[in-house]
Amino acid sequence: MNKIIVNPFSDALIAIDVQPTFMPGGGLPVAGGHEIVRAGQTLMIGWSNLRLRYATQDWHPLGHISLASSYVGLAPYSLLTEAMVAGWTDAANLIAPGARFTLAELKNYLAQVKTQVLWPNHGIEGTAEAELHPAFMRSEFAYILKKGMDPACDSYGAFEDNLMRPTGFADVLRQAGVKRCFFWGLALDYCVRYSAEGAARNGFEAYVIEDATRAVALESAADAKRAFAQLGIHLVNSDELELNILLQAGG
Repeated sequence: MNKIIVNPFSDALIAIDVQPTFMPGGGLPVAGGHEIVRAGQTLMIGWSNLRLRYATQDWHPLGHISLASSYVGLAPYSLLTEAMVAGWTDAANLIAPGARFTLAELKNYLAQVKTQVLWPNHGIEGTAEAELHPAFMRSEFAYILKKGMDPACDSYGAFEDNLMRPTGFADVLRQAGVKRCFFWGLALDYCVRYSAEGAARNGFEAYVIEDATRAVALESAADAKRAFAQLGIHLVNSDELELNILLQAGG
């Protein structure tokens, strides 16, 4: 097996949403999500250049546009569409009293993204389960991007939110001299996928480390892998990587 030699000065390791909220017992658990922790720890040791380790966190306010609890009578995992809200008015709609967005903002958002999965409460700002998994300390990362903070827009990817507005993450990586991005975390078919695709759009070579991620569903995981193949995103396992475990942190 030909190894992929990791360049300690231009290859970034990016942990996507490695949070208890996406693991068993969390608000939006991914089956087997906790199983990625050990693989992630090994990758972190191998990526001993602290300057090229990054992470993202889902970080939503209550009342966020993507949460089922922001609506009345709409169950978690429902699919909200532009057509469904077309007839809603200020006097008659299903937006809950605690929502942090207006009907006009919802209609404008759906006019652009077309559909929105309504998720169970997860990644709620300030909660313990929204923090990084306790196996990892914030000081182990050069930069942590909090995404999904705008109550009127969801954000799956690290590089752009769901309205394709840049997060500034690409600039952070470019300033660090990053050429290739290696992604792990949760979930393969959502935030890992959209982050890898965002990396490719922004001119980085993108890799997804398959044994250090898990998917929400088999069908959407298959869709993600087809998209990776079309976009030239590499799907690899951690044992294919030749890591630089002797490099001193910060070197």
